[in-house]
Amino acid sequence: MRKAFEINEDLLAEIDKTVLDDRRLRWKEAVRNASFKLHTDRTKYAAESWRSTVGEDIQIRRAKLFKHIAENVDIDILEYDYIVGRIGPTILGNYTSIDICGDYLDGLWDDTGELQITLHDQTACSPEDLEILRDCVRTFRGQNPVDCIKKTWREILGDWPDDSLEAHIKDPDLTSGNFGNSSNTIDFEIILNKGLKYYIEEATRRMEEFKANFGQQPDQFLFWRSAVIVCQACIDHAKRYAALARKKAETEKDEKRRAELLDIAETCEYVPENPARNFREAMQSMVLAGLGKALEHPMFNQPHWGRGDQYLYPFFINDIKNKKITAQDALSMLAEVIGRWGTQHMIAGSLHKQTHQITFGINSMNLGGITPEGFDGSNELSYLFLHAVGLLQQSSPTVIINWNSQTPHWLMRKSIETNKLTGGGIPLFENDEMIVNSYVRDGVPLEEARTWFGRGCVWPALPQRSEYKGGAAAFNSAAALHMALHNGVAITGKQLGPQTGDPREFKTFEELWDAYVEQHKFGIQRTLWLADLAREIQYKYIRLPYLSTVSIRDCMESGRDTMMPSVKCEYGITDRAIIDVADSLYAVKKLVFEDKVLTMSELMDALDSNFEGERGEEIRQMCLNAPKYGNDIDEVDEMAAKVGEMSAKSVTEWDHSPYPAFKSVREGLSWHYAAGLGVGALPNGRLALEPLDDASASPMRGMDVNGPTAALNSVLKANFGKYTYVSALNQKFPRNLVETEAGIENLVAYTVAFLKAGGTHIQYNIVDTEELKDAKIHPENHQNLIVRVGGFSAYFVQLSPQIQDDIIGRQEHCLN
Repeated sequence: MRKAFEINEDLLAEIDKTVLDDRRLRWKEAVRNASFKLHTDRTKYAAESWRSTVGEDIQIRRAKLFKHIAENVDIDILEYDYIVGRIGPTILGNYTSIDICGDYLDGLWDDTGELQITLHDQTACSPEDLEILRDCVRTFRGQNPVDCIKKTWREILGDWPDDSLEAHIKDPDLTSGNFGNSSNTIDFEIILNKGLKYYIEEATRRMEEFKANFGQQPDQFLFWRSAVIVCQACIDHAKRYAALARKKAETEKDEKRRAELLDIAETCEYVPENPARNFREAMQSMVLAGLGKALEHPMFNQPHWGRGDQYLYPFFINDIKNKKITAQDALSMLAEVIGRWGTQHMIAGSLHKQTHQITFGINSMNLGGITPEGFDGSNELSYLFLHAVGLLQQSSPTVIINWNSQTPHWLMRKSIETNKLTGGGIPLFENDEMIVNSYVRDGVPLEEARTWFGRGCVWPALPQRSEYKGGAAAFNSAAALHMALHNGVAITGKQLGPQTGDPREFKTFEELWDAYVEQHKFGIQRTLWLADLAREIQYKYIRLPYLSTVSIRDCMESGRDTMMPSVKCEYGITDRAIIDVADSLYAVKKLVFEDKVLTMSELMDALDSNFEGERGEEIRQMCLNAPKYGNDIDEVDEMAAKVGEMSAKSVTEWDHSPYPAFKSVREGLSWHYAAGLGVGALPNGRLALEPLDDASASPMRGMDVNGPTAALNSVLKANFGKYTYVSALNQKFPRNLVETEAGIENLVAYTVAFLKAGGTHIQYNIVDTEELKDAKIHPENHQNLIVRVGGFSAYFVQLSPQIQDDIIGRQEHCLN
């Protein structure tokens, strides 16, 4: 094994002994009892700034907007804080993104005094705060990118974009401002080692060169000027915390806390402006620099850790070796930041709530993995990250183990032990080698490909490239099948696909297959077309100067905001519901055209009645009992491979020149719930409007009856990794599996065997089905029960009843 780091096993043992200190325990209790607070001050200052900069270039307007917000929003240092900087002055809260997303808040124009923040939860909003929010909507109406993109879509495609959203054919991400670019990780490696002043110096130098060389592209100069404005604003925001800490120290009676406040002041006066000199300064620098992302675009406020165990390791190990900190000190600081970022919230629109069902942002971290030089990067800090996550037992962050053939056993074992403590898919495992190979296949240099990290659910991204999705986040393949079974008519009754014939008249399976392919390609091509149109519109109405500066190195080099189209971007889409389609098509093939136990008319009558009527339940049982993916049955798995390959190729073959081809990434979220609302009864036996299959590679819930290994074999035969970057697989095991040393080792071996055989992604719910059933009935007794939904983990009691039933109904496997 080639290792990037020499591992101190005594330090690993010391880490195992560390615990959450009293400060973290008090913080956890405070979070448990806190109410969510919507802070309107950022909204107020965004509108103020916008009105004061009319006539200026949009790049400078957005930079000045950022500066005005950073100078004025309320801040506080709470009793639990040793590392400071949070979204708003309360323990739980967030701002809105009205200046970017437009009129997207449910209940904003009602006078109930409440705004809907999840599918089932509200937050109080005073009349004064409501007026601030409404004023911002009026200020940015017709001037925000969402309004302007949707207007152009309607001019070109008529009602189809809106109708396809209503029918749940495509993802609603654009309506909540989720431009893929807004979710990039921050380049903490530069910030920690050079400080934000590096960007100011670099931008200043480039502006001087521009003038000296008679530069011809004014957008470049304006970008560099905006970079100076936003970086200085972030530095000044940090110094506001320094001043507040000194002010609080003046009246603090506890000598220990007073010393801490003075330490906080000194630290915030130094970082993130300057390079961090130790682990504590590194952590503080990350928080304050990361806060800038939230100030700029609150909807996607998660900084993302990226590969934190790599860029933080020199600060950590140097302080440990020089005895400046102990493992317990490091644990306390790391847990504070993990905890805070894991409880950062977002306020989404109604459609977005259906796909996410949560208020917190999906903040990701990658651990282990291959270094650019090809060595295994697992180290003691990787281990400490896992230990902290296990002690905190939160539903966020999303923790990704970058498994490769060099990954050490101790990291895999610690991962399963952490999963045992959290229960719900934390951490998950992604195949480092498969993802690197996918990037290389698509022309990315090997060393750069090895730097990938996970963003959000499972989405691989390259740290120095913009990720672009504008309006193309996901496509519902099951909705395409529904339209193939209804001559292009969607569940809403509108003709949204081409007329491909009455399925009752189909004489062969090939006719149904051809109809499905035509519906699928029509829908996904329109979705990609919308993305292409959005790409050419959005940058005229939104710039993200802070994220561009501190996230994408090419932006500084080329003088380009990340919102501007570039051939150096990554472009991607999620093509979902592959398994629902494969099981359904195979059932039709088997029942109608091979065994001839049903006619197409009989099947369609049953589907259109949602399996009601005289023969409805009889036919549903026939559909349910048809062979299913997930049981190591070659014919069904071949159908899954066929459907998956066709879908991926329809993505990658879309003419996207001169930009790189779209890539297919099959992630999770709770998208299967939202997408299910756009699909009637299916030939696999699923009832109308029920959630589709979870994740992307998971079998139909409860139908993988031949054991967990059979399910893995089906996934491997479907071979989604041949065409896509990753396809998420969920499995559920009882808690007693990991109660013994042998059980833990068995699950480690099982995981390694799957990934070594070519699996791209796997994650585990380690929870008893009976416990889930009781939690649905008695939620007050299970407030901290964490489950893996699709591509994220959540508290079970906060999920919709439909998703709760979905998780309960998943097959509970055993490992012998």
